[in-house]
Amino acid sequence: MRSNEGTVMDAVQLAEPLAPNRREDVLPSDGFNPGDWKSRIIAGRATGAAANPPAWLDASYDTMCGHVMDPAYPCFFGTMAEKRGEMFYSYVNDQDTRDLPATMQTFAELVSLPQYRKNNIAVFFEPDREPLTHAAYHDWFWSILQHLHDVDPDPHADAQPDPSHEDWEFSFAGVETFVVCACPSFRQRHSRNLGPGMVLLFQPRSVFVDTITNKVIGREARNQVRKRIETWDAIPAHPDLGFYGDPGNLEWKQYFLDDANLPADDRCPFLKRQLEKATARALAYAAPVVSVTAVTEDVHAQPPQETRLDKLYGSDSGRQERHWHPHVPATSESPFAPHALRHGAEHRHPGETEHERECRERLERGED
Repeated sequence: MRSNEGTVMDAVQLAEPLAPNRREDVLPSDGFNPGDWKSRIIAGRATGAAANPPAWLDASYDTMCGHVMDPAYPCFFGTMAEKRGEMFYSYVNDQDTRDLPATMQTFAELVSLPQYRKNNIAVFFEPDREPLTHAAYHDWFWSILQHLHDVDPDPHADAQPDPSHEDWEFSFAGVETFVVCACPSFRQRHSRNLGPGMVLLFQPRSVFVDTITNKVIGREARNQVRKRIETWDAIPAHPDLGFYGDPGNLEWKQYFLDDANLPADDRCPFLKRQLEKATARALAYAAPVVSVTAVTEDVHAQPPQETRLDKLYGSDSGRQERHWHPHVPATSESPFAPHALRHGAEHRHPGETEHERECRERLERGED
């Protein structure tokens, strides 16, 4: 988990886009008992007993709680949150994340209230029947964040900075949260292994701000947590750990750490609104609409060739509209279809220019 100073201790299925926040639809006036963790379970728009927690959740919670309540646990802020009942919980059965966007919207609505502004949420994933590799957990984690971003109901989601910017933090429904991924594949970084299944911890930025002074809580906390990590983990603190707002610090690099101390790649796996961009591009070039399942399952996949005709005819700016009608989706039989769709990539008219030939050949070689 992350200290108040910004130090870290340590199959996606598409849901319907969510409606804008409507607190009156879900938020209970009471019922969250600091002494009863199950009363603070959120599942979609349901809370407490109505969330129908699965049987496996008890063991997963007990394992995490055993770590967090240990006096030597590095993140004493996490220990205090558990003791005070300032944690919400959720679960994902069998990698089915359809309810997760609604769960996160409920959480966002709750933490916007003064009495819950210090609350985190831990999302437990059902333990896997077969252990996953660290790389598999990495890809799954980032696909989940990508999915949440793609269906974010916040109208300002598109205006967020790029993850390569120091100001970027993951946000959903208007709430910025620092995200920690803990999973069983961590062998040396014990602070990131909280049980038999993956656990995602979402910590709103309000957690790191003093309610009295409205300032970020003292920097000394970072040093204290890191000292405790040196004892708890079998490996030194990761070099990518930093503090929000420091020059050169990038938050995304701290979400999912390597189990060695290798620095993260320079390119963030998270892409701004990839789903909407892929769909818009497909429509713009009159190509068959890209399957939303395929897009969310592989966030790194290149769009189908039909959606990449900008490489054949140039970029959007200044491109001549050739061989297609701007209002009617073109088929291969249509006289308005793109040239490559009508005749095949190898065919060209005698009048093909040198520039067109070079662009076509680059496309055939799969070059950008």
